[in-house]
Amino acid sequence: MVVPFPPGGSIDIVARAISQPWSGQLNQQIIIDNRAGAGGTSGSQLVADAAPDGYTLLYANSGPLSIGPILYGKLGYDVFRSFAPVSHVTSSPFMIFAIASLPPNTVAELIAYAKQRPGQLNYASSGIGSGLHLMGELFKRVAGVNLVHVPFKGMGQAMPELASGRVQLAVSTVAGLAAQVQAGRLKGIVSSGTRRSVQLADVPTCTEAGIPDFCSTSWHAIVTPAGTPKAVIAKLQQTLAATLANQALREQLLAREDVEAVASTPEQLARLLRSEFAKWSAIIKSVGIKADAL
Repeated sequence: MVVPFPPGGSIDIVARAISQPWSGQLNQQIIIDNRAGAGGTSGSQLVADAAPDGYTLLYANSGPLSIGPILYGKLGYDVFRSFAPVSHVTSSPFMIFAIASLPPNTVAELIAYAKQRPGQLNYASSGIGSGLHLMGELFKRVAGVNLVHVPFKGMGQAMPELASGRVQLAVSTVAGLAAQVQAGRLKGIVSSGTRRSVQLADVPTCTEAGIPDFCSTSWHAIVTPAGTPKAVIAKLQQTLAATLANQALREQLLAREDVEAVASTPEQLARLLRSEFAKWSAIIKSVGIKADAL
Protein backbone atom coordinates (compact mmCIF):
# COMPACT_ATOMS: atom_id res chain seq x y z
CA MET A 1 0.00 0.00 0.00
CA VAL A 2 1.72 3.12 -1.27
CA VAL A 3 1.45 6.20 0.94
CA PRO A 4 2.76 9.05 -1.24
CA PHE A 5 3.98 11.11 1.72
CA PRO A 6 6.84 10.81 4.25
CA PRO A 7 6.56 8.57 7.32
CA GLY A 8 5.24 10.07 10.52
CA GLY A 9 2.52 12.36 9.20
CA SER A 10 -1.16 11.91 9.97
CA ILE A 11 -1.94 10.11 6.72
CA ASP A 12 0.93 7.67 7.30
CA ILE A 13 -0.15 7.09 10.92
CA VAL A 14 -3.73 6.30 9.89
CA ALA A 15 -2.64 4.06 7.01
CA ARG A 16 -0.51 2.02 9.41
CA ALA A 17 -3.33 1.89 11.98
CA ILE A 18 -5.71 0.27 9.52
CA SER A 19 -3.19 -1.92 7.68
CA GLN A 20 -2.70 -4.47 10.47
CA PRO A 21 -6.37 -5.30 11.12
CA TRP A 22 -7.10 -5.14 7.40
CA SER A 23 -4.32 -7.67 6.82
CA GLY A 24 -6.20 -9.99 9.15
CA GLN A 25 -9.42 -9.58 7.17
CA LEU A 26 -7.60 -10.25 3.89
CA ASN A 27 -5.35 -13.04 5.20
CA GLN A 28 -2.67 -11.18 3.29
CA GLN A 29 0.15 -9.06 4.73
CA ILE A 30 -0.08 -5.35 3.82
CA ILE A 31 3.24 -3.54 3.56
CA ILE A 32 3.31 0.26 3.73
CA ASP A 33 5.57 1.85 1.11
CA ASN A 34 6.20 5.59 1.64
CA ARG A 35 6.95 7.27 -1.71
CA ALA A 36 6.99 11.01 -1.05
CA GLY A 37 7.47 13.75 -3.64
CA ALA A 38 5.67 16.36 -5.75
CA GLY A 39 2.71 16.75 -3.43
CA GLY A 40 1.96 13.06 -3.42
CA THR A 41 1.89 12.73 -7.19
CA SER A 42 5.14 10.73 -7.47
CA GLY A 43 3.86 7.81 -5.41
CA SER A 44 0.50 8.04 -7.15
CA GLN A 45 2.22 7.69 -10.51
CA LEU A 46 3.90 4.53 -9.24
CA VAL A 47 0.50 2.98 -8.48
CA ALA A 48 -1.02 4.17 -11.76
CA ASP A 49 1.74 2.28 -13.57
CA ALA A 50 1.44 -0.90 -11.46
CA ALA A 51 -0.16 -4.14 -12.59
CA PRO A 52 -3.95 -4.03 -12.07
CA ASP A 53 -4.07 -7.18 -9.97
CA GLY A 54 -5.10 -5.79 -6.58
CA TYR A 55 -1.67 -6.18 -5.01
CA THR A 56 -0.66 -2.51 -5.31
CA LEU A 57 -2.91 0.07 -3.63
CA LEU A 58 -2.73 3.83 -3.21
CA TYR A 59 -3.65 5.33 0.15
CA ALA A 60 -3.96 9.04 -0.53
CA ASN A 61 -5.83 12.26 0.12
CA SER A 62 -7.02 15.29 -1.86
CA GLY A 63 -3.42 16.28 -2.68
CA PRO A 64 -2.67 13.72 -5.41
CA LEU A 65 -6.30 12.71 -6.07
CA SER A 66 -7.95 16.14 -6.43
CA ILE A 67 -5.58 19.09 -6.20
CA GLY A 68 -2.39 17.84 -7.87
CA PRO A 69 -4.12 16.90 -11.14
CA ILE A 70 -5.45 20.46 -11.39
CA LEU A 71 -2.16 22.18 -10.57
CA TYR A 72 0.18 19.96 -12.58
CA GLY A 73 -0.98 19.91 -16.18
CA LYS A 74 1.47 17.24 -17.32
CA LEU A 75 1.00 14.47 -14.80
CA GLY A 76 1.51 10.96 -16.08
CA TYR A 77 -1.82 9.85 -14.67
CA ASP A 78 -5.47 10.86 -14.90
CA VAL A 79 -7.38 10.33 -11.66
CA PHE A 80 -10.52 9.22 -13.48
CA ARG A 81 -8.85 6.99 -16.05
CA SER A 82 -5.75 5.68 -14.29
CA PHE A 83 -7.35 4.50 -11.05
CA ALA A 84 -10.25 2.35 -9.93
CA PRO A 85 -11.90 3.59 -6.70
CA VAL A 86 -12.06 1.18 -3.78
CA SER A 87 -13.30 3.10 -0.75
CA HIS A 88 -13.39 6.36 1.14
CA VAL A 89 -11.54 5.67 4.43
CA THR A 90 -11.57 8.68 6.76
CA SER A 91 -13.00 12.16 7.16
CA SER A 92 -11.76 14.89 9.48
CA PRO A 93 -12.33 18.63 9.84
CA PHE A 94 -10.01 21.47 8.98
CA MET A 95 -9.88 24.38 11.42
CA ILE A 96 -9.08 28.09 11.41
CA PHE A 97 -6.73 28.87 14.29
CA ALA A 98 -5.68 32.25 15.68
CA ILE A 99 -2.84 33.23 17.98
CA ALA A 100 -4.05 33.53 21.57
CA SER A 101 -3.39 37.28 21.72
CA LEU A 102 -5.59 38.12 18.70
CA PRO A 103 -8.77 39.82 20.00
CA PRO A 104 -11.41 37.84 18.03
CA ASN A 105 -12.68 34.66 19.69
CA THR A 106 -15.48 33.75 17.27
CA VAL A 107 -15.66 33.55 13.50
CA ALA A 108 -18.06 36.51 13.37
CA GLU A 109 -15.59 38.58 15.40
CA LEU A 110 -12.70 37.45 13.20
CA ILE A 111 -14.53 38.38 10.01
CA ALA A 112 -15.39 41.83 11.37
CA TYR A 113 -11.82 42.31 12.62
CA ALA A 114 -10.32 41.28 9.27
CA LYS A 115 -12.69 43.50 7.28
CA GLN A 116 -11.48 46.48 9.28
CA ARG A 117 -7.86 45.51 8.45
CA PRO A 118 -7.79 44.34 4.81
CA GLY A 119 -4.49 42.76 3.89
CA GLN A 120 -3.07 43.18 7.40
CA LEU A 121 -3.67 39.66 8.73
CA ASN A 122 -1.56 36.71 7.59
CA TYR A 123 -2.49 33.04 7.59
CA ALA A 124 -0.10 30.11 7.55
CA SER A 125 -0.50 26.91 5.55
CA SER A 126 1.66 23.92 4.75
CA GLY A 127 2.55 25.25 1.30
CA ILE A 128 1.32 26.80 -1.93
CA GLY A 129 -1.35 24.64 -3.50
CA SER A 130 -1.76 22.47 -0.41
CA GLY A 131 -5.19 21.54 0.87
CA LEU A 132 -4.62 23.90 3.80
CA HIS A 133 -3.80 26.78 1.44
CA LEU A 134 -6.97 26.14 -0.55
CA MET A 135 -9.07 25.96 2.62
CA GLY A 136 -7.67 29.37 3.55
CA GLU A 137 -8.70 30.70 0.16
CA LEU A 138 -12.13 29.13 0.56
CA PHE A 139 -12.50 30.90 3.92
CA LYS A 140 -11.50 34.21 2.34
CA ARG A 141 -14.12 33.78 -0.37
CA VAL A 142 -16.90 32.69 2.02
CA ALA A 143 -16.10 35.35 4.64
CA GLY A 144 -15.37 38.14 2.16
CA VAL A 145 -12.06 39.04 3.80
CA ASN A 146 -8.58 39.89 2.49
CA LEU A 147 -5.95 37.75 4.22
CA VAL A 148 -2.33 37.27 3.12
CA HIS A 149 -1.18 33.70 2.58
CA VAL A 150 2.20 32.72 4.10
CA PRO A 151 3.26 29.22 2.99
CA PHE A 152 5.56 26.98 5.04
CA LYS A 153 7.02 23.53 4.51
CA GLY A 154 4.78 21.97 7.15
CA MET A 155 2.91 23.53 10.05
CA GLY A 156 5.78 22.83 12.44
CA GLN A 157 7.85 25.46 10.61
CA ALA A 158 5.02 27.98 10.97
CA MET A 159 5.00 27.91 14.78
CA PRO A 160 7.91 30.38 15.35
CA GLU A 161 6.15 32.94 13.14
CA LEU A 162 2.85 32.36 14.92
CA ALA A 163 4.57 32.59 18.29
CA SER A 164 6.13 35.92 17.31
CA GLY A 165 2.80 37.30 16.10
CA ARG A 166 4.12 37.99 12.60
CA VAL A 167 1.54 35.47 11.39
CA GLN A 168 -1.78 35.67 13.20
CA LEU A 169 -3.85 32.84 11.70
CA ALA A 170 -3.33 29.28 10.55
CA VAL A 171 -5.33 26.71 8.64
CA SER A 172 -4.68 23.11 9.66
CA THR A 173 -6.21 19.79 10.47
CA VAL A 174 -7.14 19.56 14.12
CA ALA A 175 -4.52 16.93 14.92
CA GLY A 176 -1.81 19.17 13.49
CA LEU A 177 -2.26 22.03 15.98
CA ALA A 178 -4.45 20.74 18.83
CA ALA A 179 -1.44 20.56 21.15
CA GLN A 180 -0.72 24.25 20.53
CA VAL A 181 -4.27 25.11 21.60
CA GLN A 182 -3.99 22.97 24.70
CA ALA A 183 -0.73 24.75 25.53
CA GLY A 184 -2.47 28.14 25.26
CA ARG A 185 -0.50 29.37 22.23
CA LEU A 186 -3.38 29.19 19.75
CA LYS A 187 -7.17 29.12 19.85
CA GLY A 188 -9.59 27.40 17.52
CA ILE A 189 -12.01 29.72 15.73
CA VAL A 190 -14.16 27.52 13.49
CA SER A 191 -14.19 23.92 12.26
CA SER A 192 -14.96 23.08 8.65
CA GLY A 193 -16.51 19.74 9.60
CA THR A 194 -20.09 18.63 9.94
CA ARG A 195 -19.26 17.45 13.46
CA ARG A 196 -17.31 19.08 16.23
CA SER A 197 -13.72 18.02 16.76
CA VAL A 198 -13.15 15.40 19.42
CA GLN A 199 -9.94 17.07 20.59
CA LEU A 200 -11.27 20.65 20.45
CA ALA A 201 -14.97 20.12 21.15
CA ASP A 202 -15.64 23.74 22.17
CA VAL A 203 -14.94 25.05 18.64
CA PRO A 204 -18.16 25.40 16.61
CA THR A 205 -18.66 23.89 13.19
CA CYS A 206 -19.04 26.06 10.11
CA THR A 207 -22.79 25.49 10.11
CA GLU A 208 -23.09 26.41 13.78
CA ALA A 209 -20.98 29.51 13.14
CA GLY A 210 -23.18 30.66 10.27
CA ILE A 211 -20.79 29.99 7.34
CA PRO A 212 -22.03 26.65 5.95
CA ASP A 213 -20.26 27.28 2.62
CA PHE A 214 -16.96 26.76 4.47
CA CYS A 215 -17.86 23.15 5.24
CA SER A 216 -15.26 20.83 3.73
CA THR A 217 -13.33 17.90 5.13
CA SER A 218 -9.90 16.38 4.93
CA TRP A 219 -10.24 12.83 3.65
CA HIS A 220 -8.28 9.69 2.90
CA ALA A 221 -9.21 7.13 0.25
CA ILE A 222 -7.92 3.97 -1.38
CA VAL A 223 -7.71 3.38 -5.12
CA THR A 224 -6.09 0.71 -7.30
CA PRO A 225 -4.75 0.80 -10.85
CA ALA A 226 -7.46 1.02 -13.49
CA GLY A 227 -8.38 -2.37 -14.91
CA THR A 228 -8.30 -4.17 -11.57
CA PRO A 229 -10.99 -6.88 -11.74
CA LYS A 230 -14.29 -5.93 -10.13
CA ALA A 231 -14.25 -9.06 -7.99
CA VAL A 232 -10.87 -8.05 -6.56
CA ILE A 233 -12.09 -4.51 -5.85
CA ALA A 234 -15.19 -5.94 -4.18
CA LYS A 235 -13.08 -8.11 -1.88
CA LEU A 236 -10.82 -5.19 -1.00
CA GLN A 237 -13.81 -2.94 -0.28
CA GLN A 238 -15.73 -5.50 1.77
CA THR A 239 -12.78 -6.46 3.94
CA LEU A 240 -11.84 -2.80 4.44
CA ALA A 241 -15.42 -1.96 5.45
CA ALA A 242 -15.34 -4.78 7.99
CA THR A 243 -12.03 -3.44 9.33
CA LEU A 244 -13.33 0.11 9.66
CA ALA A 245 -16.46 -1.11 11.45
CA ASN A 246 -14.34 -2.21 14.42
CA GLN A 247 -15.30 0.04 17.34
CA ALA A 248 -11.88 -0.07 19.00
CA LEU A 249 -10.18 1.07 15.79
CA ARG A 250 -12.76 3.80 15.24
CA GLU A 251 -12.23 5.13 18.75
CA GLN A 252 -8.44 4.98 18.33
CA LEU A 253 -8.57 7.03 15.12
CA LEU A 254 -10.87 9.65 16.68
CA ALA A 255 -8.84 10.00 19.87
CA ARG A 256 -5.40 10.07 18.26
CA GLU A 257 -5.88 11.81 14.91
CA ASP A 258 -9.44 13.23 15.13
CA VAL A 259 -10.43 11.27 12.03
CA GLU A 260 -13.72 9.45 11.54
CA ALA A 261 -13.78 6.09 9.75
CA VAL A 262 -16.15 6.35 6.77
CA ALA A 263 -16.04 3.30 4.51
CA SER A 264 -17.90 3.67 1.23
CA THR A 265 -18.68 1.83 -1.97
CA PRO A 266 -16.44 2.37 -5.00
CA GLU A 267 -19.30 4.31 -6.63
CA GLN A 268 -19.60 6.66 -3.65
CA LEU A 269 -15.85 7.32 -3.72
CA ALA A 270 -16.03 8.03 -7.46
CA ARG A 271 -18.67 10.70 -6.78
CA LEU A 272 -16.54 12.21 -4.01
CA LEU A 273 -13.52 12.43 -6.32
CA ARG A 274 -15.60 14.17 -9.00
CA SER A 275 -17.10 16.70 -6.57
CA GLU A 276 -13.74 17.48 -4.95
CA PHE A 277 -12.11 17.97 -8.34
CA ALA A 278 -14.83 20.43 -9.34
CA LYS A 279 -14.68 22.34 -6.06
CA TRP A 280 -10.90 22.80 -5.99
CA SER A 281 -10.75 23.57 -9.71
CA ALA A 282 -12.98 26.58 -9.07
CA ILE A 283 -10.85 27.77 -6.12
CA ILE A 284 -7.53 27.31 -7.93
CA LYS A 285 -8.84 29.13 -11.00
CA SER A 286 -10.20 32.03 -8.95
CA VAL A 287 -6.95 32.43 -6.99
CA GLY A 288 -4.72 31.93 -10.01
CA ILE A 289 -2.37 29.40 -8.41
CA LYS A 290 0.24 28.26 -10.94
CA ALA A 291 2.22 25.04 -10.88
CA ASP A 292 5.47 26.94 -11.45
CA ALA A 293 4.95 28.66 -8.07
CA LEU A 294 5.00 25.35 -6.21
